[in-house]
Amino acid sequence: MKGTFARACFGVVFSVGLAACGSMGDVGAMKSGTQVSDDQMGKIVDNTSTQADVVSVVGQPGRKAQVGAKEIWYYDFNQIGQAIVGKNISETTAFEFNSKGTVIAHYKTAGAPGTSGNALLNAAGK
Repeated sequence: MKGTFARACFGVVFSVGLAACGSMGDVGAMKSGTQVSDDQMGKIVDNTSTQADVVSVVGQPGRKAQVGAKEIWYYDFNQIGQAIVGKNISETTAFEFNSKGTVIAHYKTAGAPGTSGNALLNAAGK
């Protein structure tokens, strides 16, 4: 009887603990870079928004590139989720500008090419 009661108590405590971890979102997750939300993406309008608008909404980019007449700003983001309920994320948000500094396209892609895809290594600069 004592063993059954102990197992039942352990099961209740374990379940409550697991539920509490699930309600914590991504607390404890290892993150690097800038995560651009869907709300932020919605505030930028192709062929209307400017570089100043992007900086106002998202902040300065982690890296920039010049491709022909286009300038592209990249916001890389990596997250290694917490052990029980977190998830791993590796994505890059890109904003393309014409020579006048107007957004001509903005989108999300899988993680940045040439990086490890490991947020811990990226955060350490590896």
